[in-house]
Amino acid sequence: MQQITTHSLNHGLKSTLTEWGFSDTFAGYLADFSSLIVILLSSVIVYYIAKVVINQILKRLVERSSSKWDDHLYEQKVFTRLALLLPALVLQVSLAHSISKYPEAIKFIELGLHLYMTFIVLLVIVSFLNAVYHIYGEFDISDSKPIKGYVQIGKIVTYVVGGIAMISVLIGQSPIALLAGLGAMSAVIMLIFKDSILGFVAGVQLSSNKMLQIGDWITMPKYHTDGTVIDVSLVTVKVRNFDNSVSCIPTYTLISDSFQNWRSMGEAGGRRMKRSILIDVGTIRFLDEDMVNNLKRKKIISDEIDTSVEYVSNLGIFRVYILNYLRKIPNLNQDASLMVRTLQPTENGLPLELYAFYIPPTWSEFEDFQAQLFEHILSVLPEFGLKAFQRPSGRDVQMSGVLPE
Repeated sequence: MQQITTHSLNHGLKSTLTEWGFSDTFAGYLADFSSLIVILLSSVIVYYIAKVVINQILKRLVERSSSKWDDHLYEQKVFTRLALLLPALVLQVSLAHSISKYPEAIKFIELGLHLYMTFIVLLVIVSFLNAVYHIYGEFDISDSKPIKGYVQIGKIVTYVVGGIAMISVLIGQSPIALLAGLGAMSAVIMLIFKDSILGFVAGVQLSSNKMLQIGDWITMPKYHTDGTVIDVSLVTVKVRNFDNSVSCIPTYTLISDSFQNWRSMGEAGGRRMKRSILIDVGTIRFLDEDMVNNLKRKKIISDEIDTSVEYVSNLGIFRVYILNYLRKIPNLNQDASLMVRTLQPTENGLPLELYAFYIPPTWSEFEDFQAQLFEHILSVLPEFGLKAFQRPSGRDVQMSGVLPE
């Protein structure tokens, strides 16, 4: 049917032009050119019709659908790029019949169409891979098992295969012959794609061994990195540091070098607090009745705390008070280690260490909690007759009378 229609169009237009006084040769050229213009316009019209169908009808169907995968296919322009194949198909079917008198022209036009269709297929595959990446991102496993590196490998393979196919079309050779030639250039190819190959291997190891996932807090002093992982790609891992700067670390270095991952801190029951204050040894003494009565009168300690034990010191009762205080804080993990202990005495005093796990392990909340806790400890310390050790300053020496004011 297409052949009859094209032939009839050419013959009718050529007859009309001949009647208008044009020569047979010029009328034939003009008729063939006009047919080509009509076919080109038809292919463009077909594309815009398909585009309207995609943007109007298909878009509404996608929005009404309860599934998410079709939304990502539409957003990544998979259907729109498929529509770009329609003009090429229309031209390929029609051109051979409309300009059959010009085999050389048909050869070059078909060559261009093959290159165009190969390029569009590459775009469709890349869009589909992007859609697969976003669809996978809808699942919870995407944080612990990122596939961005695999998707990038797929894109590289697609571009390489597509490039080989386009070159084979241009030179008229089989793609297998090109691949055989590329085998001799394997060393050069390995050098060009060294980072991608190393990154792919590192990505597989990081994913399979669960060493890294998006959202992890990692520390890597060699690269001045201390923050949260926001992206894991084929070549680099992006980390947003706590000062809001972004560090880009080569993926392979996470395998070859050491780094610290704090994820297990949260999984193990909270963020560890291990902090101490220095007690002035000269203020440690045995409890007396006046101090006990004063503490009970101010409701700092209760009758539940046993103060009748012989040789109980003010530091000992203070440790019991702090331990009971920590046990009443809901954000501390009571099932994990929780203790208040003294360490080896030093020339700067006796360290009193607090050891506990704070939930949730958010950095800002944790630091605020620590600040409030130790402000409370320093404020209540004098009530037990204790003092925090502090090196004497010039003002202290001056007030002691050793130096004149």
